[in-house]
Amino acid sequence: MNGRIWKMVLSPTDPTVVQSLSILIEGDDNPVKTVTEIHQPDNLETTVNGLYITEDPGSSQQFNLEQQGTDAARATTARIWQYKFADASLNVVAKVDQSADQGPTDVDAAPTAGAWGAWESTGIVDVSAMFGPGKFLVNVQAHTLWIEKQAATNWTNKREGGQLLLVTIPGG
Repeated sequence: MNGRIWKMVLSPTDPTVVQSLSILIEGDDNPVKTVTEIHQPDNLETTVNGLYITEDPGSSQQFNLEQQGTDAARATTARIWQYKFADASLNVVAKVDQSADQGPTDVDAAPTAGAWGAWESTGIVDVSAMFGPGKFLVNVQAHTLWIEKQAATNWTNKREGGQLLLVTIPGG
């Protein structure tokens, strides 16, 4: 339900031969949304030190603000994970900040902020060769932050407030 990342080992002498196929990282398969596990891995980037994974939480991992009283321990925004090759550890290294939702730049008509997880982290690229060690470009798609809205006869054109971020991930 919440995705997984596979590991495929190819033959060093013939890359058309698969030597093994296994699950490297298993997504959360618990219906109670285990906060310590990855939810719907989206984009991947690799460096010599590790694998970097963005989350696209999707509808099954979104938390309405009204529900956070009972789900607070499980509620989370989209995250970026680091899988270290050296010790096979998997850790959250960044979380999407949705605090601009319902702020002064948000022009949607929703009475409350969007559910946590409605924004996604996506498109991670290692740019350390240009900006220094551990530097990555990451995109955040802010699906509930409307910065422009144009109504027509029977449709609405909206422009979301996404961000392109330069982030530093130690050990990247």
